[in-house]
Amino acid sequence: MQQIDAFILSSHWVSEESHSLQYYCCAADGPIVLKFNTEKFVFFAETRKMDQRFSTKFTKKDLPLKSFDGLAVSSLYTKNSNDFFNLKKELAQSGVRTFENDIWPTDRFLMERFIYGSLRVHGEIKEEGEQRVIYNPQVLPCDFTPKFNICSLDIETGVDGSLYSIGVHYSGKIEHEFVFMLSDENKKIDEKLSYFKNEKELLESFIEDLRQKDPDIIIGWHVIGFDLKFLLNKCIKLGIKLSLGRDGSEISIDEKKGSGFFANIKGRVVVDGPPTFRSAFYQFKNFKLETVASELLGVGKDIASDAGKVDEIERRFREDKVSLAKYNLLDCKLVTDLYEKVDLLGFLINRVKVSGLLMDRLGISAAALDHVFLPPLHRRGFVAPNSSDIDREDPSTGGMVIEPSVGLHENVAVFDFRSLYPSIIRTFCIDPFSRVMAKVNPIHTPVGIDFSRSNNMLPEVIEKLLMKRGIAKQNNDHSMNMAIKILMNSFYGLMGSFRCRFYHSDLPKAITQTGHWLLKQTIEFFENRDLEVLYGDTDSIFVRLPENNKKLASKLTEEANTFITRLINDEFKTDSYLELEFEKLYSKIYFSSVRGASQGAKKKYVGLLDGQLQFVGMEFVRSDWTDLAKKFQYSLFENYFMGASIESYIKEFVAQLKLGKFDEDLLITKRLSKDPKEYVKNIPPHVRAALLVNHTGPYRLKEVTYVMTMNGPEPIQMSPKNYDYNYYIDKQIKPLADQVLNSLGKSFDSISLGDQLSLI
Repeated sequence: MQQIDAFILSSHWVSEESHSLQYYCCAADGPIVLKFNTEKFVFFAETRKMDQRFSTKFTKKDLPLKSFDGLAVSSLYTKNSNDFFNLKKELAQSGVRTFENDIWPTDRFLMERFIYGSLRVHGEIKEEGEQRVIYNPQVLPCDFTPKFNICSLDIETGVDGSLYSIGVHYSGKIEHEFVFMLSDENKKIDEKLSYFKNEKELLESFIEDLRQKDPDIIIGWHVIGFDLKFLLNKCIKLGIKLSLGRDGSEISIDEKKGSGFFANIKGRVVVDGPPTFRSAFYQFKNFKLETVASELLGVGKDIASDAGKVDEIERRFREDKVSLAKYNLLDCKLVTDLYEKVDLLGFLINRVKVSGLLMDRLGISAAALDHVFLPPLHRRGFVAPNSSDIDREDPSTGGMVIEPSVGLHENVAVFDFRSLYPSIIRTFCIDPFSRVMAKVNPIHTPVGIDFSRSNNMLPEVIEKLLMKRGIAKQNNDHSMNMAIKILMNSFYGLMGSFRCRFYHSDLPKAITQTGHWLLKQTIEFFENRDLEVLYGDTDSIFVRLPENNKKLASKLTEEANTFITRLINDEFKTDSYLELEFEKLYSKIYFSSVRGASQGAKKKYVGLLDGQLQFVGMEFVRSDWTDLAKKFQYSLFENYFMGASIESYIKEFVAQLKLGKFDEDLLITKRLSKDPKEYVKNIPPHVRAALLVNHTGPYRLKEVTYVMTMNGPEPIQMSPKNYDYNYYIDKQIKPLADQVLNSLGKSFDSISLGDQLSLI
């Protein structure tokens, strides 16, 4: 009997094999596969209707379990997946109510054993071909992170749909880099490059090499939706199998509307750059590899990703294949370096360790609450509904917003509640179980919805997560800190989501409306001290102070927390876990109005903090505005906050624009939601530009960069020159100028006409 610590890469429910549950893992000495053929598949049904005859084979056990509405339930066990699905169908046709029949057996196996990504295995290893297999081992939870073998993958293609090359860069357990290049001969150039006379031989060599190098994780930039999808389609066309699975199985790719592409490879995980960076809350001008690498690494691609890229790749393939191979490898290395720079895989691993979801399922947030909540719920004698059986009631209100006071203000302190919704959950013991048990030792909320102060689970979960997050902060473990924050913040959203089996309108209503009550009480606290609240949004309050005094702001924070703690203790007889924090003090701040209206716009302001401008929600931080607009807006507020004449600045900027001083800042980049040719009735400028692109590749154009000229929108591939400056003045400069001018009783048109200077 051997003991091995391992980290789970992928799980599989294999109906056609006797060993139905399979877990591909990474251990310190290499990959192992855990196979279970003794596990039965389980869900629950109401006991009172189980006296009927059913054709499907199953075993019933009557356990001390009941549903949220008090029905006694029985546990139903089947030996295989066919019986599992047949029994669900037969019970539904017989009018028998079931519970948790949508929990996948692979997930239930892990959650009921409190396994969060890593596990300690006790069993005997058997060598089966190239795989090490352990059958029906004993498993226990543990905390283990192996050193992974990582492959960064990138391909280059031709405008005619040809596969030019595949580049790979391995890191972690091994260091290796190589390019498989299409040519008119089979020839090894050096240790990093080989030529293949046709695509089939190139692909077969790549597949064999990857299986020999045996990576645990494949990374890349749009690696699923472009690289792997292209390779899969190419293999299908050539009549070969893209067999990248550790058991020799083929890769499959799914596309989920609104969620992107997902790759399924047995025993390996594919981590795509852009969606993973977004999930870690990184923001960039755009998510092109060139842009992200330049910002984080200070280096760019060998070929710029804008005009001329396609032509240069074609030229290198024809004339300088070695140079194309270097370009291909550089892209692979850039991705590797980016992941290492921000510890992106560490972030994903920590998310696995706090949520229980495997790396390829981290986007399914409802499953995280199942993993955390269901096992302790069962041990308290309850089962949860099927997700499809939830009553869809009216959605709850969102966070409370106090309309901002439009214009310029000085000495504005920002206070916010630390982890507001998780803290409300802890303070008032809000969770699905305590709602069901509300009559037992009830705690009243400010909105009249009761929960049980002694029968609850989520507050304890949050407390443990906060302790773990505190340790992560002390250790400067940013990835663990973010992983915990994402999970905690998801609890409120999940309980308020129709897709969640724990949804009940009382849960989100109690949380959000308690947040409203808290914000009102805090605002009243400040107003009773003759302080003006300029803006409030969900968990933040902006208060104008009589002077630029951080000590005063800190003193007010202490007093406010004392006030809130006493108020909650006096009115609700419970301890408060709510904590107001003093975040920052703006020497000046400007709240913008809604465009074309007088009321203030939420989450849209510019502040001066320690001599630096901070933009929130403004065009300066939005990716769909030009560099011209951002440059103009930044300098506009610099002048405004310094008390300089913004009218003079605006006129000078426009004059410089017309002289061509900002031509390099006129680029507009837009995404295309469908093929440009599919637009018929309404053809916006970016689509008109896209239709002019000579795009002959195998996939549709998904993004276009263009400028507005006197001839209309023209893509950068056409090297446009005859710029329509009036378009940029009217659509980019004028609206930004009016944001400030309107609050001063002026307008862009009035200052231009009043000075007899035609700006537009």
